Amino acid sequence: MKEKILITSATGKTGFEATKQLLKDGYPVRIFVRSRNTKALELEKLGAEICIGNLTDYADLCSALKDVQRVYYCHPFMPHLFENTKLFIKCAKENNIEAVVNMGQWLAEFENAKSIHTIETQKAYTLFVQEKINVVHIIPPFFADNTFFVTEFAIQLGLMPLPFGKGKNPAISNEDLGLTIASLLKNPQPYLGKRLKVTGPKSLSPNEMAAIFSKVVGRKVRYINIPEWMFIKAGFFFAKEMNLDAFTISQVRHYMKEYQTNKFDGTTNIVKELTGKEPDNFETIVKTYVNNSPYKKRNFSNWFSAMKRFMELPLHSIPSIKELEKYNQ
Repeated sequence: MKEKILITSATGKTGFEATKQLLKDGYPVRIFVRSRNTKALELEKLGAEICIGNLTDYADLCSALKDVQRVYYCHPFMPHLFENTKLFIKCAKENNIEAVVNMGQWLAEFENAKSIHTIETQKAYTLFVQEKINVVHIIPPFFADNTFFVTEFAIQLGLMPLPFGKGKNPAISNEDLGLTIASLLKNPQPYLGKRLKVTGPKSLSPNEMAAIFSKVVGRKVRYINIPEWMFIKAGFFFAKEMNLDAFTISQVRHYMKEYQTNKFDGTTNIVKELTGKEPDNFETIVKTYVNNSPYKKRNFSNWFSAMKRFMELPLHSIPSIKELEKYNQ
């Protein structure tokens, strides 16, 4: 019998891909989700057992962890990561969990963090050690996925407006993250106690990313380094479409400042070591998003829609920085 595995945040970017891979490899998988949404039902059809609950609820956690040997713990982008992780560890110990793969954070490797989410991630690392949990932390750079809310503007307007400054990032695909997490869950023992930085094959500057967009979409795409106020406006403008809230935007605001100082730069061979495949390069990832984009066809209607949204964006009302920082406490 293969070990039973629990995937938290199973309908998110990484949990969904990890679950699909584990099911493909014949592992019994329970997914811990808040509702039977479209993605949860898709995983159920593939063979996953659904457990409905909330990571902040002790009874729900204990129910989800019952008769499970290994866990992928991915705290959602919401407040109180440290307290919720403390609760998870309590339940994990009570249920004699053999090993945990924890979603860490790249910026938590640096001192003087300004994001509360980063600070609490650092505290959670220490808690795992203190409580003697068998854990391996997976640490991705800035997700490639986070770049693609500009896909419409790139295709239709030839613009890539992002607040990256001149910072570089070794963007990694959700699929490669899922494969890596699945590999660790299948064989965590050699990596327990480690923090593994998992990256794409190359660190790219924003201008290099724009050049790749140009190649894929067949037109010149120009990178525009947008100021903080415009980034925040874009966050709230695309909030529903990108599943963002004020807390998330308040944290990513600080991540962008770190990005601009080049803190995401650097690559590793962890993906190849764990999965046996080279990680997807940025061009491959861009092709996937462009091909799946509802805006991929260039015509007047799509151009007009993109231009209208681009012009409306600066007019969108947002909280002040002071109000936004209330979420960062």
